[in-house]
Amino acid sequence: MFGLIHKHKKLAAIVIAVASLSFLFWMFSVADVKQMFGLKRCVAVVEGYCITPREFSRELMRYQNLLEKKELKNIVKRQVLYSLVNREILYQKARSVGIVASDREVAEVIENDPNFKKNGKFSISVYREILERSGLTPEEYESRLKKVLTIRKLFKFMEKGVYLSDRELDFQERVLSARFSGRAYLLSPSSVKLNYKPSVEELKKFYSENREAFSVPPSKRFRVWVTEDKEKAHTMYGELKRGKVPGGGSVYGDKELPSYISKQADKLNMEDPVTLTKKGGKYYVIYLEKSLPGRVKSFEEAKEEVEKILLERKKTELLKKLATEIKDKLSRGEKVERKFIRFDRSTVEEFITLFKIKGDEVLRLVFSKEKVFGPYRTAGGYAVLYIEKRSFDRKSVKNRERLRESLLKAKMDSLINLFVERLLDRVSVKINEEYLR
Repeated sequence: MFGLIHKHKKLAAIVIAVASLSFLFWMFSVADVKQMFGLKRCVAVVEGYCITPREFSRELMRYQNLLEKKELKNIVKRQVLYSLVNREILYQKARSVGIVASDREVAEVIENDPNFKKNGKFSISVYREILERSGLTPEEYESRLKKVLTIRKLFKFMEKGVYLSDRELDFQERVLSARFSGRAYLLSPSSVKLNYKPSVEELKKFYSENREAFSVPPSKRFRVWVTEDKEKAHTMYGELKRGKVPGGGSVYGDKELPSYISKQADKLNMEDPVTLTKKGGKYYVIYLEKSLPGRVKSFEEAKEEVEKILLERKKTELLKKLATEIKDKLSRGEKVERKFIRFDRSTVEEFITLFKIKGDEVLRLVFSKEKVFGPYRTAGGYAVLYIEKRSFDRKSVKNRERLRESLLKAKMDSLINLFVERLLDRVSVKINEEYLR
């Protein structure tokens, strides 16, 4: 098994996702290079290499369960295509610098794959049978495997240039071993009194500027009959086809349908509103009773929602103002007449989780001599921290070698991320947006 996992921040896509060599034939489909010289269309073209619709579709098969969710469909498609693009970019770069997996390496991987063995030994018949079921020829599979191994060798080569100094390790140890004691001033909506009621003009202005936020999504209502009697099911189906709706059945909204019939129901429309399917010895007659298009609520319908939003925003502004005042007082050494919660030997990780502290703020918290931090947005309002004591418990970092490995991996990931970003700026990539809709 091997993994080549890399998340590219710019494209929000996986560069390489290889969980096991045993499943490579699911990840790499038939990319007919001859299409480059014909009239067939490409999903994307990377420096002249055509990523074919079939290659794209086969890769999408791995995420079929996510594609069934409408809200994720476009996101998944885009990420899958960008992963294919990034993979091709890396392969072409590897070849350009003379890094290529040999035929012997490809053969060894295939021979050692347990999926291709029979009685503990590699079987050419099993190998061909599995590839045939996957829609691949041995030549195609071996070509794609060679591509993956080439990229893996490129990453191994890059790994040789990653190192970690003692100062870097010591720096990370200090961050992990830092302990903080002090006071946390937590402010919730009940901390402020709001004497404010938005005017009709304010409500209408906010509504007109944010109309899409008050959209009502399309909705459908289905009626479903379940029976074990085949003849009865077909009779109901025929009646529905003729426009006669039988009594009984169960009513479902489009988000309430059982998963085993939702796929069939999604295909229905008001022109063709009925279908019949069988599952587990039972017949399901599915009828689309009602279909409402998406729309935007009128001002009167959305008025209460708009008012609630404006009141919450105003209260948040007052809370932030109060939190800032508390921070300023603490910074000046003044006494703050507010309840607080004491914390003792808290870690950076705890602060990151609770207050979403990151980047330079973490460094300031650990290494500066400042005492007051915030205000930080929390789930219930705002928080201001007053650090009374900092200490470093080096004994809490028990496995120095594991920490070193973790940092090296993080450094390698950053290097790959930067490497791919630079490549993307220099190569020609054309995306066919039609396939991402």
